[in-house]
Amino acid sequence: MKRITILLVLMVAVLSFSCEKDEPYKATADRLLVTSITPATGTAKAIVFINGKNFSKVRSENVVKFNGTEAIVLEASPSQLQVVAPERAETGAITVIVNGVEMKGPVFTYTEAVSHYFVSTVAGGGSTFGFIDGQGTEARFRNPDGVVFDKAGNLIITDRTNHSIRRMTPDGQVTTIAGNGVAGFADGIPGQFTFPWQCAIDTDGNVIVVEKDGGRIRKIGPDGTVSTLAGPRKSGTNVGYMDGPAESARLNNPLDAVVDKDGNTFIADRNNKRIRKLSPDGVVSTVAGDGTADILKNPLSLDIDAHGNLIVADANWIKKITPAGEISIIAGTGTKGFSNGVPGQPLTAQLGDIFGLTIDQSGNILFADASNHMIRMLKASPGGDYSTGTVSTIAGTGASGRGDGFGNQATFNAPYDVAVAPDGTIYVADNLNHLIRKITRK
Repeated sequence: MKRITILLVLMVAVLSFSCEKDEPYKATADRLLVTSITPATGTAKAIVFINGKNFSKVRSENVVKFNGTEAIVLEASPSQLQVVAPERAETGAITVIVNGVEMKGPVFTYTEAVSHYFVSTVAGGGSTFGFIDGQGTEARFRNPDGVVFDKAGNLIITDRTNHSIRRMTPDGQVTTIAGNGVAGFADGIPGQFTFPWQCAIDTDGNVIVVEKDGGRIRKIGPDGTVSTLAGPRKSGTNVGYMDGPAESARLNNPLDAVVDKDGNTFIADRNNKRIRKLSPDGVVSTVAGDGTADILKNPLSLDIDAHGNLIVADANWIKKITPAGEISIIAGTGTKGFSNGVPGQPLTAQLGDIFGLTIDQSGNILFADASNHMIRMLKASPGGDYSTGTVSTIAGTGASGRGDGFGNQATFNAPYDVAVAPDGTIYVADNLNHLIRKITRK
């Protein structure tokens, strides 16, 4: 009887073992473990080994994500997974999911092998500011805020603290086209400005100047004559809020402007928390915002895309205003900071203070992130869809500096604006370095 009992026990054990061998692998929370990754830093497409316990031997049953982006699993064993670091991910924790059971592992830090962009200095130089015309790096600026290309291919530079508007020709010659270096108000030649902030080019090729502290919109004609389009025609600061005929209209710290194909000038009226419109017949009206932070909190800069939408940097968001007046957020969490967010989800990105943005020939939004000392881009999806676009960094490390070099090594000090030349070269108003920088794609 004893021998029969022992035999039965052995048979049950064997059958149990056989069944266990035939059952598919099932991970449980207390069994799945990620202990280390090798390497812990690397580029996209790098091979990464994830060490741990109780992974599935079946490759397809292991799901690996780098900061939320799924990776390709090449090889699998119970103690190690071999994966490819995905291209569209960012620095963050690695997560392993086996048959529905999830375990978070160490952080993988992305590095760039070689940047696609190169930064160089094309105008301004030395370690001090100044007010000097000249060739390229012989010229001097003081807090250049804005850059925009005119119809002849010249770069128009808003030289804020020199209270002047400068021009750099394609061969790098810098001259002053309006202003005398002293704050004030005067129409005529050379005219006077009080802290001009940005410029735009109208349909006739005139330079439209946004005079921040004066609360005015000015115009520089082809012969250099300065006139006032909107705001008070007298010296001093006369800010406020009023729509109506241009001379009696009031703005409050306007920062940027853009002119549409019909000759309307749209203005980022920061302290009034509104977008204003100056029509060709000289009437100022409000197109967005009600003076509270409920609609627009802090409009800083703007441009118009190919569909006629206004693209506005508002506080730490980028927003879109359609011709019908519908407003939506297309990038940013609203919290000031730095993160490019999840690829394809621009609302997860964190943005700093964006005093200048522009739209390139492909419909991508390039923006100067002053507080993060970076030039960044919201790349539109096919068809110009920003909602599924991706935010990336073109140049800058996040630290202030004045170093030229590859985009992931170069440094800026509060870049305030960007402009794109017809050949795709990006020009930057590097405000606190008192320089004009250039970014070329390699």
